[in-house]
Amino acid sequence: MDMDKVIQYINTNRGNGQKESLNRLFKLLDRVGNPHKNLNYIHITGTNGKGSTSALFYSVLKEANLTVGIFTSPHLEKVNERIRLNDDMIADEDYIRIVEKIEPVILELEEEMSENFYAFELLTTVAFLYFQEKQPDLVLLEAGIGGRLDSTNVIEESLVSVITSIGLDHMKTLGNTKEEIIYEKAQILKENDRLVVGPVEDRLKPIVRQRAEAVNGLATFIRKEDIIIHETTLEQQVFDYKDWKNVTLSMVGTHQIENACLVLEAFNTLNARGIFISKEAVLKGLKKAHWPGRFEKVLDEPLFYMDGAHNEAGVKRLVETLEETFPDNKFHFVVGMMQDKEYEVMLDQVQHLAKEFILVSPDPYRGFDVDAVAEMLRGKGHQAIIKSDMADVLTYIENEISKEDTVIQFGSLYLVGDVKRLIK
Repeated sequence: MDMDKVIQYINTNRGNGQKESLNRLFKLLDRVGNPHKNLNYIHITGTNGKGSTSALFYSVLKEANLTVGIFTSPHLEKVNERIRLNDDMIADEDYIRIVEKIEPVILELEEEMSENFYAFELLTTVAFLYFQEKQPDLVLLEAGIGGRLDSTNVIEESLVSVITSIGLDHMKTLGNTKEEIIYEKAQILKENDRLVVGPVEDRLKPIVRQRAEAVNGLATFIRKEDIIIHETTLEQQVFDYKDWKNVTLSMVGTHQIENACLVLEAFNTLNARGIFISKEAVLKGLKKAHWPGRFEKVLDEPLFYMDGAHNEAGVKRLVETLEETFPDNKFHFVVGMMQDKEYEVMLDQVQHLAKEFILVSPDPYRGFDVDAVAEMLRGKGHQAIIKSDMADVLTYIENEISKEDTVIQFGSLYLVGDVKRLIK
């Protein structure tokens, strides 16, 4: 077996069964020795901010000299990014070895059930097996979509669980309202466990509290009024949260302050449950934390930032960041989105900041129709040009855009990966 065969298993949507329970995955895990058991987890879900929050947690845990397993999605450049031990991605040979180990079981179960596993189910199984071998002090486990039926929700308990934010995304799977979505995500809270929730509307909190009461758990909510921001620039942000004073972040955007508060709120729970972290490690770790593709600068002349915002809530955060850090500026927006996204709504969110739109499809089959989108934008009085791929976009930026201007790319993490490969 080689990595191409591995990717057929864990990076291709091969499933054909309804996801009405986690029973299918439980069967697979049982036959490969239940590798998800007997590990310490921080379980993270949310509409936006999962990756950034994972990065903040990891930086703190690393500063405390702990060994950390990390499971995140999606990847930017290669699928190995999704499973890491500290700073090291899973090696190709480990990926191949583990997939070879489970392939006979996969084929046997698929024949028994007359349905195929979804790629994310298999990817999660590989991650559990890898972490079982490595036995890290703690695993940062990021949900793919939702919570209740997400493959990561097979774990029996976590040291602390986190809901970063709630917005309208993946509605075919999770529901059409925020109430339905937060219900799905709150199901990661297990018996007697602790859940920390980022700032959400008051009307959503009773749904979380009902889940906490049902499992004898405890839910804590981050309140914006408990955050005092002293400084927010492109270089750093400084804030207070409750008794934490002058906390410094290098990550840009006030939403990252809210993500950092999730880590601060989880601090006492982790220490009470045997993961001992000093306050000094927390402060140093938060300051050092970074996460690729989240308002990441890739060029200086012109300034070029790429951001993974790909839903309404994410674009709203991006707009807030731009208005805070570049007051009165207009931007060249490089935009590529999947056709199943509410791209017209998201483009409307940024139009008051646009100097021009540079459109590129992130995927030849699932990407939006760049010609139709360009026509729509021109009909609203905007300048819109079409490029064939990100290499063409970078050539245009280099040759046609003033060195004093600012370029912002958003709409798809696929494009972030393309940019990073090309810049290298």
